[in-house]
Amino acid sequence: MFHRDGSIKRNNSKRKQRYDTFDDEALLPHSQSHSSGLERKVSLVRPERNNLNNPENPHYYYAQVAAQEQDHLQVNPSSTGVDPIALDRSASKGSRTSRLRLPEEEDELVGASGDATTTGIELNDLSNEDSETSYSGPSKGRTVYGLNDEYESPFKSSGIGRSASSKNAKSAKKSSENKEEKKLSFWRLYCYVITFWAPGSILKLFGMPKKDQQMAWREKIALITVILYMGTFVAYLTFGFTRTVCDSSTSRLRNNEINSGVLIINGKAYDLTSSSHPAAAGITAGTNVLYPPINAGGMDASFLFQNVNGNCRELITPRDNCTIPNDDGNLAWYMPCKLFEHDGSSTPNFTYNGYYDGWACHTSQSARDAYYGLTSVGDVYFTWDDVKNSSRNLVVYSGNVLDLDLIDWIQYTDLEYPALFDELKESDMAGYDVSLLLANSADKRAARCLSEIVKVGVVDSESVGCIASKVVLYVSLVFILSIVVVKFAFACYFKWVVAPRQGADIVDSKTMNERDNEREDWAENEYSLGPISEPNLTKRSSRLDFLKNNRLSMYDLDQIADGDTNMYNSSDSGMTTMALQAARQNQMEARNRTLTRRTSHLDLTPFGSKNPSVSNLNAMMEINDLDPDVIHPNVVPQPPANFQPFGYPLAHTMNLVTCYSEDEAGLRTTLDSIATTDYPNSHKLIVILCDGLIKGSGNDKTTPDIALSMMTDFAVEPENVQPYSYVAVAQGTKRHNMAKVYAGFYKYDAATVPQEKQQRVPIICIVKCGTPSEANSAKPGNRGKRDSQIILMSFLQRIKFDERMTELEYDILLNIWKVTGLLADMYEIVLMVDADTKVYPDSLTHMVASMVKDPMIMGLCGETKIANKRQSWVTAIQVFEYFISHHQAKAFESVFGGVTCLPGCFCMYRIKAPKSSDGYWVPILANPDIVERYSDNVVDTLHKKNLLLLGEDRFLSTLMLRTFPKRKQVFVSKAVCKTIVPDKFKVLLSQRRRWINSTVHNLMELVLVKDLCGTFCFSMQFVVGIELIGTLVLPAALTFTLYVVIVAIVSKPTPVLSLVLLAIILGIPGLLIVVTASRWSYLGWMVIYLGALPIWNFVLPSYAYWKFDDFSWGETRTIAGGDKGHEDEGGDFDHSKIKMRRWKEFERERLAESDGLAVPQSTWNPADHKGPYVEVDEA
Repeated sequence: MFHRDGSIKRNNSKRKQRYDTFDDEALLPHSQSHSSGLERKVSLVRPERNNLNNPENPHYYYAQVAAQEQDHLQVNPSSTGVDPIALDRSASKGSRTSRLRLPEEEDELVGASGDATTTGIELNDLSNEDSETSYSGPSKGRTVYGLNDEYESPFKSSGIGRSASSKNAKSAKKSSENKEEKKLSFWRLYCYVITFWAPGSILKLFGMPKKDQQMAWREKIALITVILYMGTFVAYLTFGFTRTVCDSSTSRLRNNEINSGVLIINGKAYDLTSSSHPAAAGITAGTNVLYPPINAGGMDASFLFQNVNGNCRELITPRDNCTIPNDDGNLAWYMPCKLFEHDGSSTPNFTYNGYYDGWACHTSQSARDAYYGLTSVGDVYFTWDDVKNSSRNLVVYSGNVLDLDLIDWIQYTDLEYPALFDELKESDMAGYDVSLLLANSADKRAARCLSEIVKVGVVDSESVGCIASKVVLYVSLVFILSIVVVKFAFACYFKWVVAPRQGADIVDSKTMNERDNEREDWAENEYSLGPISEPNLTKRSSRLDFLKNNRLSMYDLDQIADGDTNMYNSSDSGMTTMALQAARQNQMEARNRTLTRRTSHLDLTPFGSKNPSVSNLNAMMEINDLDPDVIHPNVVPQPPANFQPFGYPLAHTMNLVTCYSEDEAGLRTTLDSIATTDYPNSHKLIVILCDGLIKGSGNDKTTPDIALSMMTDFAVEPENVQPYSYVAVAQGTKRHNMAKVYAGFYKYDAATVPQEKQQRVPIICIVKCGTPSEANSAKPGNRGKRDSQIILMSFLQRIKFDERMTELEYDILLNIWKVTGLLADMYEIVLMVDADTKVYPDSLTHMVASMVKDPMIMGLCGETKIANKRQSWVTAIQVFEYFISHHQAKAFESVFGGVTCLPGCFCMYRIKAPKSSDGYWVPILANPDIVERYSDNVVDTLHKKNLLLLGEDRFLSTLMLRTFPKRKQVFVSKAVCKTIVPDKFKVLLSQRRRWINSTVHNLMELVLVKDLCGTFCFSMQFVVGIELIGTLVLPAALTFTLYVVIVAIVSKPTPVLSLVLLAIILGIPGLLIVVTASRWSYLGWMVIYLGALPIWNFVLPSYAYWKFDDFSWGETRTIAGGDKGHEDEGGDFDHSKIKMRRWKEFERERLAESDGLAVPQSTWNPADHKGPYVEVDEA
């Protein structure tokens, strides 16, 4: 069982080791759970994540590699509930073939028989004549494993080591590919359905003859439709939802705003300005009743059109002497047919009208039909303040406003009505809603009757739909404002609280502002290097001490006093490094050797042999280090392990500079800036990786020649350097590539760095030169930036796990040893810098300090500033965009340790992290789960192509968060670099097309990571989801914004909330500048940026989405002769050209060749040679 973080420790081959296979009960090393009767508890780990045999598990590849290499690695078991995985050795007792290995590897097995008490090394024949092995590969090579398009791990089915049969691997690969082709996923089906109108034959006519091109185009169209769906949904939510659920087509009139152009009938207003009344008694034909002689304008005519014989039937009944016409309980009217004021000021009037009974009551069918044919202009509504008016007796029932004073208009001498009417009128219920009071059936009928005869309007209320629309509006408003405000608040918190405490020292705000201004001045000049500090040579060892330490002199170690063993103990500070642990281990070993010599009086080693050939032979058998004789004589001496010039233990750091087509000036300033950083040269190594023999546009030399011209004191003269093969991240024949490794020291130019400021910095340059078959091609050796990164990452993994490596990787290991005197395993951190980036002198110090002080940080980045701000309008619009992306977006994410994008031009990753101070280390960047997934060369979908071909730097950040969601990726504002940004719009368009598309696809990956910090809406996963949606709807959002602004200008009512929201969103960045920026000039840059919002939010993303299927780098990088990008290469990969062995085996061969000795065919097993020696218990 392996630790969830993946902590591993090298076994010391000189000491006895106990090898355990952990089962479900053995949760701790040497567990006694079986004997003690402890039972396994139910794990809290989610079931889909606790099976390390599942390829979808984030730690799958680590588990496989750790299991394969556990013969020489001590693996810390897990106590987190992960299901254990171990090699099945039960069937391999006494057998050498339980794990299928290459013959070259057999001599490395320690205790491979499965017996935990085995102390010797088996006598393994190194020849190819062993009939028991199932290895069918070439005699001097090996089948290449771990690169997924050539081999499918048997762990998926059997849980044992990697197979050595390339034939079976290839057949399995083809079989799996066929299954994938047959499997039609929902997404692929949708792509075909949505593009049914474009058959393959048509696409061929438009320049897409290949199936993968056609599929990429179909996926692009499908993705665009998804974006359109999302934009449509946002548009509907913004503009259509309210209109759908809240019908506002009918207008309403407030009761105190009634004019003389309308007539009120039963609570509704009617516009009768153009009406005419037919001839009637007292009214001439064509008379408009609103005007004289009737003067009904603005009055209430409800009594002229009474609702009778409905709900009031049998409640309002005629008396015996009733003068109102009636028939079997049906009455002609209840109140006198007269007009009254709508404000309630009229008193009951029962006087005779002078014409006839029922005059103006409109009881005829024709009169009623004319009334029913009128169109209301709206309801008359009362606010609750109007209802509570003490001068009136108004109540509310079921949303209708009833004037109880109108009950007095009932002709009580002719009619009988319920006593409830008078009870309500005389009660103190005025101004209240009586709906609940009149809930029983009898009262409910009486209330409905009142609603028909004394209704004067409706209460001012909203429908459920209108309420729902407002809820959605305000929730959205609060939600958006919360995100904006919270980001602003945490960005300020980062600036004022977090940033000053980062890096090598803690400073106050005033000092931070002073430093920021210094960096701003430095960033203004494209080629300035910044202040170069004098080399700090205090507390450094002499070169003689360095060489003695590297040669592992027994005498130096023996002289360490017993009381000095805690000299390098880092438990007090909580900080530890490889150098500290190595120094402490050397002290302990020295003491143990002293005790051993006191116990044993015999020389146990065969090194005292008088025969030189025997001595050389045994030296080859016991290889634990590289040959110290090859170390460069002018190597930078190593200081004592406790040397802390900046107040923290120093960690050895690689500085990776990837090159493609850069010119000499750009590469020179980059290397100058790294070489002159104030971080000690003993702890930094520059690694230049040239991606092919490329000549940049306008250059007179290839990029590798430019890089080599900046090196001196070569360990091996350049003309004598040999190319070596490695497995490239490519397909077909291009999987085989070759590269040369040059080692030396940095060669300064006195014109850029003064002689007194120059320091000796080790440097290696790896040049991908290509195979002989591509020597005449346009770009020999070119395989892309990701392949360059994988060369280093794969090398670090093989060093960490002591795996078999290619000849190129061994050559890298050897050359690092030559110019530093250190094994590559000593390096803990790698800084990744593009060849057009210039680093501020103290940046490396602050970045390493953050790593050392917090072992949970696995990656970080600094701030990238623009050196050519004023070159053109294109550069000017980018200044504020760079500022806000760092000081708002990255600052917010950094507070939670989840920076989603560490820019490849200036970032740092941890190669491995200390699990504790006792020697256990967790592989991070060198983790197989990172390396295997990042080196995926089966890029057959649009999603993968955008991830791995366009946004490989961002995908590496995504992989790190996906594999280690509980670790941190942070932003260190004290670390600063400057770069040149595109100054032409077509170059910016090409660059942002790549960035936007890679951002979309990386966010798609990251939004699925469930273990990021936080829960639900308060989680980084939720923030990532919002970022994804916001990115996809950027063009639609800008369109909606312009629409709102135009509507606010030309129409009423003004959308106040929308304008306020827009002002806050656009104003917050300005406020951020006021409270955080060190210079007011950024306010000007912000104004320029806001003027360019249509470009940022519409032109660039729209162009990018339409170019989803364009995987070229466009105008960003140009070379002489043009660049057609990375095209697929046909043919089969011949793995026999790749020779892979462990570094010890390569070192044996090198020593044998240098001494003129043949490689032995078997290794000596002390168990087979019983001699008169005394066994010493070193425990």
